[in-house]
Amino acid sequence: MLTARILQSLEPPADFTGAYTGGGIPKGVVMVIACVGVYILPSMLAWRRGSSRRWKITAINLLLGWTVIGWIVSMLLTYAYEPPPAGEVDREHVPGGPRPR
Repeated sequence: MLTARILQSLEPPADFTGAYTGGGIPKGVVMVIACVGVYILPSMLAWRRGSSRRWKITAINLLLGWTVIGWIVSMLLTYAYEPPPAGEVDREHVPGGPRPR
């Protein structure tokens, strides 16, 4: 008897169609766009920084990024130390920029 009342209370109203009637962009579209943005984030950062490893990072990200380990590796490579090109002097990094003399 109690179960029948609970089940009856869970039934939708008679005029309920079950169709999405909200306005704007459905949440699923927003989630897909956000997930794709996070997925390709290491590649975007590597290209933005002008990394010499940007093609390797992009390949790892696109081929192995679906695994969490592949995504982490590509993100670490994005921020890993890169030696300067031949003929340039490697300057020590000073947080906050160079100090005035």
